[in-house]
Amino acid sequence: MHKLSYIFSWGIVVLALLAGILLLTSDFFFTNWPHAPISAAPLLLIGAAYLGFQVLTQPQPLDLFKAFIVSTAFILWGIDQLLPTGWPAMALGDVVIVLYVIDLGWMMIDRLKQKEQIMRRKREEYAE
Repeated sequence: MHKLSYIFSWGIVVLALLAGILLLTSDFFFTNWPHAPISAAPLLLIGAAYLGFQVLTQPQPLDLFKAFIVSTAFILWGIDQLLPTGWPAMALGDVVIVLYVIDLGWMMIDRLKQKEQIMRRKREEYAE
């Protein structure tokens, strides 16, 4: 199972990177190709790869939940790329925005807490 997850993660990451290269080159060389699936592919692939990566790293439950938020945001963003313009696409895009805001805000709060703990320890050491 571990080996299969390892191979899956590597393969999907490589596919996501290749899809990203295709996305950038399609803007210049393949302008007649439909853009939606090309822009959705790297997002869907990297979201799936990150979920597979979690099987390998076996994070703590809270870290797994954070990873699930990010993976879900990428996958929903990829789905959003495939939807026609309208309310469903707009609402899904808004969900993606909120997921990214939650993820980045959570990360910043965690880092600020860590910084405060370090500063508190230094003050305590200095006071001794």
